[in-house]
Amino acid sequence: MGTLLGALGQVCATRDLRALGLGSTEAEGLVRSGDLVRVRRGAFVSGPVWRAAPPWERHDLRARAVLRGLAPGARVALSDHSSLAVQGVDLHGVDERVHLCRTDDGRSRQDAGVRVHGRVPDAFVVDLHVGPVVTIALAVLQVAARSGVEAGLVSADAALRERRTTRAELEAALACMTGWRAHAAAARVVELASPLSESAGESRTRWVLLTLGLGIPEQQAEIADEHGLLVARVDFLFRAEKVVVEFDGMLKYDDPSVLRSEKLREDRLRELGYEVVRLTWADLANPALVDRRLRAAFARARARRS
Repeated sequence: MGTLLGALGQVCATRDLRALGLGSTEAEGLVRSGDLVRVRRGAFVSGPVWRAAPPWERHDLRARAVLRGLAPGARVALSDHSSLAVQGVDLHGVDERVHLCRTDDGRSRQDAGVRVHGRVPDAFVVDLHVGPVVTIALAVLQVAARSGVEAGLVSADAALRERRTTRAELEAALACMTGWRAHAAAARVVELASPLSESAGESRTRWVLLTLGLGIPEQQAEIADEHGLLVARVDFLFRAEKVVVEFDGMLKYDDPSVLRSEKLREDRLRELGYEVVRLTWADLANPALVDRRLRAAFARARARRS
């Protein structure tokens, strides 16, 4: 069993178990013992791997298991965030259902665990080792159309940053979505997507700043001192207002020396007249709080200058 799961990426289907001589009774026994987790009828994941996987990795396992569990020759491909999950692209704000699209003119359908969308052009379907998937460019725009601009932006930024897609490919994918009800959301993602966002947190921060009407700050901006020496490279900079915004995922402060360096860096920025606002995951969930903190920082910076 371990050899089979290893060869199939820790997922398997009923037909794979049958090839080992295991029938429905044996399969039920493996599920009861925890050796397998059934994610859908006829689709299984290694129990130990599933239990050890963090939530953001489970969609990859679920999507690959569902695709494996389909009848051989099924005319579908993984789409939306399911395609992105198996290709290792960052996700945010998406549902847990496995999304597929038709590669023929068959009907779309959905249930509690799987949603099958209509056909996409053949040019936007590629075959990977896991099976057919929608290209990253189209998948991020499908996410934007169905889960919102913020969700699409997180994935689009990650794909551009990691050179998994290009702006030209995003524009080509957008062209094939003409007529979609949520075309405007996809178009907004193409307009805003940036390879300069270094994490999902920075993508979300940028979106929150935009929705608050605070404008588009410089990303990965360099700040120098009066002698032209580099003091800091910051996540976001409202240069005219002299306000720095940093997304703080808190993970980097396990090392006390990093915390000291960050404090010295921030002290130096304040000596140069900059206000520094640090935002966390919790802050991003409360845009009104972000708005108050940023506008207060703008006011303090104005007071310094006057």
